[in-house]
Amino acid sequence: MTPGGQPGNKNASKSRIFSDRLRMVLTQEPHRLVKVAEQLVTQAENGEPWAIKELMDRLEGKAIQATSIENADGSPIIQSIQVSFVAPNGSE
Repeated sequence: MTPGGQPGNKNASKSRIFSDRLRMVLTQEPHRLVKVAEQLVTQAENGEPWAIKELMDRLEGKAIQATSIENADGSPIIQSIQVSFVAPNGSE
């Protein structure tokens, strides 16, 4: 599958124009990336929640979103999952 969608999707390449251009500028002028990173850290040091969250997401990865599947009454559909390992015939 191609980035951005299904194979043959012509819109997939269009969505990368900005990212590709940004990556090119920052690669050619790395001092600009350093400046942006320093500003982000400064904002986090100043207590800006969005900057702290951005740093945490970049350093630790984004938090996994919890999903629960429930019956109409709110009780869980799956109570437990049991896994059993069985040896093939003739093995112990």
